[in-house]
Formats: sequence, C-alpha cells, structure tokens
Amino acid sequence: MAKRSLASLLALLALCGCGARFGDGAALEKQGRWLKAAEKYRAFALANPADPRAPEALQAAAGLYAVKLGLCAESKPLLERLAREYPSYRMPEDAFRSIFICPDYFPAAPGSEWVYGDSQTLGKNARQVADISTAPVSAAGAVLRSAFYAGDELVSSQEKAYRFSGLKFLERQGGKDTLVLSYPLEEGKSWTASGPEGRLSFRVEGTGLSVKVGAGEFQGCVKISRRPEGVPSWIYEYYAPWTGKILTSVGGKGFENRVTELLSYERKK
Repeated sequence: MAKRSLASLLALLALCGCGARFGDGAALEKQGRWLKAAEKYRAFALANPADPRAPEALQAAAGLYAVKLGLCAESKPLLERLAREYPSYRMPEDAFRSIFICPDYFPAAPGSEWVYGDSQTLGKNARQVADISTAPVSAAGAVLRSAFYAGDELVSSQEKAYRFSGLKFLERQGGKDTLVLSYPLEEGKSWTASGPEGRLSFRVEGTGLSVKVGAGEFQGCVKISRRPEGVPSWIYEYYAPWTGKILTSVGGKGFENRVTELLSYERKK
C-alpha cells in the first residue's frame, strides 16, 4: 500500500511539474532535444512562478516552440503569461521579435533560394530565380537578388533588401522602404505605405488558407492585397508560413488571375 502511495505521489509530482528544474531544460536544449527542453522549461515556470528564473524559463520555452519547432500555438500562451505576470521582465528586441513573429511568412535568411514561374506554363515561358546572399545580414537588411529569364535567356536582374523594424517587415528598393508585412497578420488588418508605384494600400484579405502552387500545397497561408492609389486593379500576394511568397495574382472587380507562383524553395545550410 505504501509503495502504491509513493508511486501515486511521484506520478502527481511529474504531472504538475513540481519536480522540474531550470537546469533540466538547459541540459536538454544543449543536446538539441528541443521539444523535451521546452516542456521542462514550461513545467518549471508553471510550477515555480515566484522563482527568479521563471520568466527566463517562459522565454526559453516560447523561443524553442516558436523558433526551433514552429509550434506557434504552444508559444503564444507562454508569451502572454510572461507579459501578464512579469511586466517588468524585458527580453532583447531581437529575441522578442524572433519569438513573436510566429509563423514567419518571409524567412529572409542567408542561403534561401526561391524559384518562381509564370502560372500559365509553370516557368517554361518566364522564370525568376531569387536568392539571399550567404553573407551575414547587415543593418540595411538581407539582400535578395533576382534573375529574370524568358525561356533560358536572362533578360534582367534586380536587388531588394529586407529587414525588420520592430514588428514591421520592410522592403527596400531604390533607396525607399515599403512596409510589406505588418505583424501580427490578422484578417482585415490594413496599412498604407510608399512604394515604387507611389502610395500603396495593403490589406490582409484572409488567413489560414490552403494554397496549391507548382511547389506543392501549403497550409496556413495569408492573402494580402497591394493596391496603388487611384488604380482600379490590385495585386494579391500569398505567403506561406516559414516559406515566403508563394503566389502573386492580379485582381479587380469580380476577377482574380494568377501571374507567378513558387516552383521550389530551398534553405541552404
């Protein structure tokens, strides 16, 4: 009977996280066992809210869920608890942004490469190869270099830079910044910005969408309209989590036509 009671007590301790230690999460994180580490950090923080390391554990767990595992639904409640219960705790801006931007709809990381093609022929007529330099991202942002082909013939090239300013994701071209993604991306959210076309209006038309393109079918996508001031038509841009832009179409009253779509995406190590 005593053995059974002891076993029940140990099970209860494991369930509630009372025996969890911050060091357990740290050790597992060093081993690259991110899911187990996140669970240990979370258990420690929830079981020991008055411990000085509890907010650090919440940040660590949220970071592993969001950045390493892409489990945004697990990360968000921990961030909310951190803000609500530890208002004086401050994490570095870069860490906050990397955790809060979940999912990341444009992973502008060095070594990334996207190949797009015209939707009509899936790249046989027109193709764009876009890649981000393997050099470290500078203060100006990550440089995206694009080469445009007609068939196999190179016809033009272009450079744009991308960077974050707070929770604003900016595209820089011709010495001008355009706010292309304003996080958090929620349906109905809108903003204005300046771009090569002049004054622009952006709006999140939909979230959680399933979109099929040449590269495959993507879940959890967002659809954003981009409309120059005074123009009767507009552009729709679809972004997939952890991948980036996957589809561009032209829209107007009562119609939407595909123009270019993602054929492949690679994150080079």
